[in-house]
Amino acid sequence: MTDPSSAPTSFGLLMRQVGDGLVRQLDATMAEEGLGIGFTHYVGLKVLSKMAPCTAAELGQAINQVPSAVTRLLDRLEALGAVRREPHAQDRRALQIVVTDQGHALWEQLKVRGDRIMDLALGDLTADERDQLFSLLTRVRDALTPP
Repeated sequence: MTDPSSAPTSFGLLMRQVGDGLVRQLDATMAEEGLGIGFTHYVGLKVLSKMAPCTAAELGQAINQVPSAVTRLLDRLEALGAVRREPHAQDRRALQIVVTDQGHALWEQLKVRGDRIMDLALGDLTADERDQLFSLLTRVRDALTPP
């Protein structure tokens, strides 16, 4: 249990500390794969596994990354054989990102590691507390999302 005197002084600081802790832990466990990937690759592949095929711009919007960062992310995932860039089905000017069978297998491998980190982060909470935390954070997120 955390010492109450070390409690953050604001909601924003607490959210930052939680986010930073998750990124740090996920980066460390992704590094153990020895593939030269980290948190951003994990998030990118997670989103792609659900929304692909999509454009790089759509991916960037979904993961809140600038185009140059998305290009680097896709270059690395493509080098690993996890994704392919293909001509877009409806827009001949655009490319779409497709997750390969190897990419789906990699995502399943990384998901196991990510789930362990989430279990570590939420380990001191009961199932009811986890549900309440998710519900409250969803409401906060929704309040901050433009209509």
